[in-house]
Amino acid sequence: MLSACGKKPTEEQCEQFADHFVKLLEESRDKPDARIRKLANNQRQSLIDTCVQEGTLKEIECVMDQSSIGDVEANCK
Repeated sequence: MLSACGKKPTEEQCEQFADHFVKLLEESRDKPDARIRKLANNQRQSLIDTCVQEGTLKEIECVMDQSSIGDVEANCK
């Protein structure tokens, strides 16, 4: 894990991160409606772009290990 601190994620890793993050966003509501799904999916490409340009493997791994948006907020600073 220590070796991942400064390394940049690949586009594929960022796609997996974005899919997981969108899923967590959808699950953060009791009843995600079509509007929330659309908003989350519209942000997917932006998440990927930002991840590739500015993200680190450490950040990606942290988010991927979480099971809720609350966990991301608490554990991935």
